Amino acid sequence: MTDESDGIPEADSAERVTESRWIAWKTSTARRFTRASEEEEPRAEPFESPRAFGEWSTRAARGLLDVQFRRPATTTLLPLAYILGLAFALGIPIALTILMWQLSAVLGVLAALIAVPLGLTIAAVVRLLLEFLVNASRLATRVEHISELADDLFQALSDVAEPVNQLSEDVRAVQFWRFRGRTPRK
Repeated sequence: MTDESDGIPEADSAERVTESRWIAWKTSTARRFTRASEEEEPRAEPFESPRAFGEWSTRAARGLLDVQFRRPATTTLLPLAYILGLAFALGIPIALTILMWQLSAVLGVLAALIAVPLGLTIAAVVRLLLEFLVNASRLATRVEHISELADDLFQALSDVAEPVNQLSEDVRAVQFWRFRGRTPRK
């Protein structure tokens, strides 16, 4: 049972092919895993230095002008969204207090008492929504990576299934439990 072409037995040849497919799957998986971790957008730190602010502004402008959504801009735009949310959380209670003060002094005092908890609540909601957005973005990246891994694993298992099916058929063809010329027992 040797292969005439290279003198390697068929079983060893099949094992080497299966092993090389396994190694290829492992290397492609490792490559994809490192690529997925490298593709994650670096954290935006716009307030470290003026240069960092300039780079962040450029990335944010590109993200805002990317109308076909070719690149994710979630983490780049987070500082901008958070600052606008905090301004909203500060501006709404102040505007409400001024408006109520113009109507009546009693309503103005009441609005002033409600303004602080209202501002803190709006700020907390903005923060929680942005954190939810970041986590959803990270989850989507991980799900995409897991889907690619599953496709690779399916391909590797499909490559292994064919030789296993052939071996199974060969074992079924050998009927070692039936002996010819068996003498009946008395």
